[in-house]
Parts: sequence; structure tokens; C-alpha cells
Amino acid sequence: MIASPGRYPSLGRYFRTISELAAAGCMSKTRVRDCLDGKKTFTRAEEKAISANIILKLMNSPSYDHRELEEVNIAWKGKFDEIFKDGTTES
Repeated sequence: MIASPGRYPSLGRYFRTISELAAAGCMSKTRVRDCLDGKKTFTRAEEKAISANIILKLMNSPSYDHRELEEVNIAWKGKFDEIFKDGTTES
């Protein structure tokens, strides 16, 4: 995706650029970078928008893994960090 996907490396599988991720989350590129760097956190609305965008990408692909779709659906339902975050704890 990006030079450094930061705290959400899994998002790099779905978005090639910061601009693409920003558009999916209805946010600015600066805000995306701050969230990826751990300076800020995604809002619930941003998490839902990003997850919904990924679900649409998966469903529009010629073939997709149903488990992957279910995992992203779980992220949409409120487990965004558990699904996409790198697992490190904040200091």
C-alpha cells in the first residue's frame, strides 16, 4: 500500500495508496497518516466506512475467500483494531 502502513499493516492488502484509503474512510490523507502512525485513532464511522469499502472490493472480485469476507464483516461490526491492527500496545 504505502511506504509504511504503520499500525494497520493488513490494510495494505486492500489499499495501494494513502489517497485510496483516505477516500474509503471519507477522511484527509493527513488524518489517515496520523491514524496509521498511532498519533490518532480512527473514529467508528471511519472504521465502518473502510470496512464497508473492503467488503465491496471483495464481493466485486472474481473470487474471494468467504472467511476473509467474514473477518472484515467482524471488523465492520466493531472489532476493527482486532482485525487490522498490528497487535502492539500503545504506550
